[in-house]
Amino acid sequence: MRTIKAGILCRYMVLAWLAALPVAHSQEWLYTVRPGDNLWSITAEHLVRMDYWPKLQALNGVANPGQLPPGSKLRIPIAWLKRLPAMVQVISIQGQVQATLAATGQIAPIQVGQFLESGDSVQTGPDGNITLAFGDGSRTLVQADSQLTLESLRSRGRTNVMDTVLSLLQGRVENRVIPRLEAGSRYQISTPVATSAVRGTHYRFGMDSGAEIARMEVLEGGVAFQGERGSRSVSEGFGALAQAGKPLAPPVALLAAPDTKSLPPVVTRVPIQLRFAALKGAVAYRAQIASTERFETLLFDGSLTLPGVRGPDLPDGDYVLRLRAIDAQGLEGRDAYHRFRLHARPEPPLLIYPAHESALLAPSLRFEWSEPAKAVAYHFQLADDEGFATPLLDIADHPNPKLTPERTLEPRRYYWRVAVRDNTGREGPFSDPQRVRVQPVLALQPPEVAAETITFRWGAGLPGQKYEFQMARDTDFEDVIVSRQVSEPQLTVPRPDSGFHYLRMRSIDTDGFIGPYGATQRIDVPPASYWPAGWVTFLALILVL
Repeated sequence: MRTIKAGILCRYMVLAWLAALPVAHSQEWLYTVRPGDNLWSITAEHLVRMDYWPKLQALNGVANPGQLPPGSKLRIPIAWLKRLPAMVQVISIQGQVQATLAATGQIAPIQVGQFLESGDSVQTGPDGNITLAFGDGSRTLVQADSQLTLESLRSRGRTNVMDTVLSLLQGRVENRVIPRLEAGSRYQISTPVATSAVRGTHYRFGMDSGAEIARMEVLEGGVAFQGERGSRSVSEGFGALAQAGKPLAPPVALLAAPDTKSLPPVVTRVPIQLRFAALKGAVAYRAQIASTERFETLLFDGSLTLPGVRGPDLPDGDYVLRLRAIDAQGLEGRDAYHRFRLHARPEPPLLIYPAHESALLAPSLRFEWSEPAKAVAYHFQLADDEGFATPLLDIADHPNPKLTPERTLEPRRYYWRVAVRDNTGREGPFSDPQRVRVQPVLALQPPEVAAETITFRWGAGLPGQKYEFQMARDTDFEDVIVSRQVSEPQLTVPRPDSGFHYLRMRSIDTDGFIGPYGATQRIDVPPASYWPAGWVTFLALILVL
């Protein structure tokens, strides 16, 4: 009950503030005389009482009230005009929105184009928002989890002078109130703890019913802000806060708009994920996505604790992102805008082989990826730079999800990616690139056997590479008898016992990356009595697959 009484008190104080503003000549309406008009017909149609016609005659110096020249102008004070019922029109809806109609008391869904009148109220769900257009062109965006009542909608005759009184019990609204040359217009929003009144501005107003706090942020113009225990004029670029039972806090400067320069012009993944630089003083952020910069329909509206957007799964198309920072008092700062195009379909395939950061020997190089539904062809690219500025392979219409390059690739790092073309002919974005290393094949030469030693040599790899050599008595290399790392492409070890032995080698890059082992090879070492001391021969090497 206390907060309701306080809200009524706030309303009357704001009315007094508006009444105290100076009355200017612009509080008159210029009426253009039509053929057949006279002062009595004009008075009957537009003025509050018939006995106003002599005042109208005197104000305009009319000699003959029954004969008025068509096209001439009559000055009519706004205060003399009839107060006529006005209506608002629903121009956009997103998500769950419903209305309680004053005429029937029924709760009903709302449609675009529908008109609402005094006493009606709108309620939005967690994902809902609605934009209302008033007779003078002003617009109000009612955001998610809000309840707004159209307390009183009136116009002064056929002028653009509007008297709009709204009640926000919970949630947030964004208001674009059209400034008018005619004075006498009023746009007022009351909450249980504070009231705002304007005659033309762009501002946000919110009510947190749980904490009994009202918050306002002025983006253009100025707003009269009245709380239970005082009033303030809040100008452009400032915000104010009112809490039940407490004096109004002084207005504070709104946080600056976040920096969106690093955000990409094209987004290729859904759900949308974007990161931006943190802003000093921000404890949270609000991100909103709409199809145009008018932001009459919010396709996404989220409060973020970190400087990153994790948005919805929207259809491909052009969008606008609106970002603002939130300070420790819950006041939302200035807006930053970023236009982007969403191009995420058809979605790229999953890259299967070779895996990211893997290494392959040149002869075994092949590529494989998943086969998405409706895919009819693939665009394959291979490059030695992550930006794919000059692809080494660019195959735009590959028919199946496997590819073996026809050309021989030199040992080094490569990047590969794939895009999908669907049955409509549309090509989607490329997959994230995966990096693979092509390693040189270390060709082992026939070993040189002496009475006490055996020497192995192989073809050199890339400059600066090291080599790991292993010899074992079994193909699984569980019984390893030699495991050495060397800097040169050769190794001398004590001569092993006679019989079959198995060899394998792999290279180690200068950055420490260890490549795969090459094919296992087998040698047959004869008994030592077969070989005179110092006699060197070559044994046959057998490849073990």
